[in-house]
Amino acid sequence: MTTPDRPAWFTGSDEKLAVLRRAAEARGVVLDPDTPPREEDAQELTDELADVLLTEHCFDADWEITPFGDLVEGLIDALNLYAYPD
Repeated sequence: MTTPDRPAWFTGSDEKLAVLRRAAEARGVVLDPDTPPREEDAQELTDELADVLLTEHCFDADWEITPFGDLVEGLIDALNLYAYPD
């Protein structure tokens, strides 16, 4: 059984879920509680997360990826399964 707080298909951490929800809101994607995002929605989410990766605190002064950057990259990798299924 799913709860309104966590989609059944999402296995990531609460921190990742918060970032995913933020990306969904920015792109107008509704996260279904029972079904993973369709290809088009997943592409929108990965595009938004790529923007976050480039514009927010994902790299330090030496261009090393930060823990937040790792989190965003992990979300992008996980969504690629749905965004680019071939």
